[in-house]
Amino acid sequence: MKMLQFARLSLVSFTVLFAGCKGKDAAADKADAAKERLSEVKEKTAEKVDAAKEEIAAKKEGFYNWANEKTHGAQCKVMDSMIGKHDGVFGPGTADAPRWGIPESKPAKAKVRRSWSKLDDAEKKRVIDGFLALKQVTVGSGKPGAARADYDSICGPVGQPAYERNLYDYYVEAHMNAFLSMGTPIEGHMQMSHMGPQFLPWHRYLLLRIEADIAEVTGDPDFALPYWDWEDCHADSDPKTCAPIFERGSLGTGGSCDDSHREVEGYITDQGFKVNITTQGNNLFIPEAIVCNQPRVLHRQVGCADLVPGAPTRADIEAMFTRTTYDAAPYDHCKTEEDVSFRQYLEGYDNDTTEMTCVAVGCHMHSAGHIFTGADMYESSGSPNDPIFFLHHAQVDRLWAAWQAANVAKGGDAAVDAGNPGYPETHRGSLFVWPEVTASELFDHAALGYTYDDLPAPR
Repeated sequence: MKMLQFARLSLVSFTVLFAGCKGKDAAADKADAAKERLSEVKEKTAEKVDAAKEEIAAKKEGFYNWANEKTHGAQCKVMDSMIGKHDGVFGPGTADAPRWGIPESKPAKAKVRRSWSKLDDAEKKRVIDGFLALKQVTVGSGKPGAARADYDSICGPVGQPAYERNLYDYYVEAHMNAFLSMGTPIEGHMQMSHMGPQFLPWHRYLLLRIEADIAEVTGDPDFALPYWDWEDCHADSDPKTCAPIFERGSLGTGGSCDDSHREVEGYITDQGFKVNITTQGNNLFIPEAIVCNQPRVLHRQVGCADLVPGAPTRADIEAMFTRTTYDAAPYDHCKTEEDVSFRQYLEGYDNDTTEMTCVAVGCHMHSAGHIFTGADMYESSGSPNDPIFFLHHAQVDRLWAAWQAANVAKGGDAAVDAGNPGYPETHRGSLFVWPEVTASELFDHAALGYTYDDLPAPR
C-alpha cells in the first residue's frame, strides 16, 4: 500500500515537475523570442544610426575637408547642408558690461590708431605687454576688469576641461561662438558677424572693447590699437616673410611651413603668452572641434599657403573704392556679388572662385590676411588667439573708414548715412553676443572716439 501511494505520489510529482518544466520552457521560449525581436530592433536601429552617422560624416568630410566640387554653386550647397547640425553653445555673454568701450558722448580728444611699422620698439612692446596683461585679468585676480572676465565659457557645455578665464580669452570665445552659431538652425542671420553686412560693425565693436580693456589694465587712457598696414609686407624684398610685422623682438616670428615646427619665437612667447582654447581640423562650426585647457605656444605659418600670394596689395586696396554700395542682396557670402558689394569684397569673397576654401572662408583682402598668417589665424575660429588678429582687423576697420570718408566726400545720402550707401535697414540692429549694441551705432568711428593716422584715398 505504501509502495502504491509512493508510486502515485511520484507520478503526481513527475507530472507537476514536467508541467513546471514545460511552463519554464514556454516562458524561456517567450523570453528568447523577445530577446530575438529586441536584437532585431537594435540591429535595425544601429543600422539606421550608422547610416545617419555616415551621412553626417560624408557631409562633414565634404565641407570641412573642402570637397572637390567643380562649381561655386555646388560648393555653396555643401555648406548649406551643414546648417542646423547642432543647437549651439551658450557663451560667452557680456559679464555685466554690455556696452563696454562705447563712450556716452563723443570724446573731446580722439585716440589715434597708428601703423605698427611706425611704432618704435618700446611702443611695440607696450602693445604686446597690454595683450599679455589681459591674460592676467582673471575672475579672482582683483585687477581692474576682473568682473568682465566672469563670462560663460564654451568649454564646460562641450565637455572640455576649464581653463582660467581671463579678459584676453573672452575675445577668443566671443569669436568662436560667433562661428559656432552659424551651424545652428536658430542663428539670427540679421546678426551674423561674418559673411554678411554686420561683419564690419561687429568687428569694430570687438576692437573698441579690447582697446578699452588694455587702456584700463595699463592705466593709459589714450591707448589705441595699432593697425597692420598690409602694404608694409611689400616693402620688404620678400613679401612672403613680411619682416616689418613678424619680428622676433615683439610680435614674434612667422613660424614655419613645417607643421611640426610652427611655434612662434620671440618676445611675445618669451613672456609666457599661451593659447588656452581653440578649434582643430578646420572645423570652425561644430562644438566637437573645440579643445580647451591644453595650453601651448602660438602657431604661425606665414607665407606658406599656396592659396594666397601674400598680404593684399595697394592695387587690391584701390579696387575697393570702385564698389560704391556697402552691401547687396541677398547679403550672402555665397551669392552676393563682390563686384557690387564693398563689404563682400573687403571681407574677401569672389563669386568666380571654385576652390572650396575660398568659397567657404574667402581668399582675398581680409581673408587673405588670415590665410597668409596661417596656423592659429587661419585654421581656427579662435583666430584672436594670435594678437596679430587685432592689428589685422584694425587695418580692415581703417579701410572701412577710408571707404566711408570717400563716400561722405561725395555728399548727398552717403554723407547723411556716415558714408555707408546701401547698408541694409534690415541689418542695423543688435550685434551677436552683444545684443545691447546695434550695428547702426558703429557707423561713425569719430563719434566713438578714435581716428587713424592715415587713411588711403582713391586715386
